[in-house]
Amino acid sequence: MNNNKYSRKKALLKSGAFFPKIAILIAFIGLIIIGVQLFHQSHYQLVITDMNSKEVLWESSIKIGDRFSHQYIHSVEKSPVQEIFELSNSGEIVTMESWTKSFGAGLPYQHQGEVSMKDGYYVMRNLNRPIHGGVLRMKPSNLYPHTFTFQDETFHLSQKPFVKRFIEINIQKISWWNKEIREGGIADG
Repeated sequence: MNNNKYSRKKALLKSGAFFPKIAILIAFIGLIIIGVQLFHQSHYQLVITDMNSKEVLWESSIKIGDRFSHQYIHSVEKSPVQEIFELSNSGEIVTMESWTKSFGAGLPYQHQGEVSMKDGYYVMRNLNRPIHGGVLRMKPSNLYPHTFTFQDETFHLSQKPFVKRFIEINIQKISWWNKEIREGGIADG
């Protein structure tokens, strides 16, 4: 009788009767793994807000490794400055490059990263320096041009709705279940 049980099990295995159950189990486990990865996957928004009212003035989706910049005329040195930032792997804003025509109050004064000269600018690259407090804060003035660039979009911070407001440029981490389809753009004001 033991030999008969063994023969039936062997026949079932050879017939492939267990294959559909195993395939379904493997597919189910695969779906669970994909679901867990999606559940933990985060999306990021690059957001400009009014620091006082918390009003969102502009926002756009951003991915790790994406860069953005702002260009302005330094109020003391009266020279152009460009700073380039990146969303790091850890989800924070880091300064990657700084372009200045001079060194002085409020401008870089230490040799950091790779320093070179290009078109009359002192260029510091590969700074990889986290932003203090994780948020860029500024009050754009209408006295000098001040622009912000992300992907193919450049707009003036020295104009409405940004001018004369204390603004914050920040990264917001949004989980996939809270992600809304949002279009980047400038709020009217």
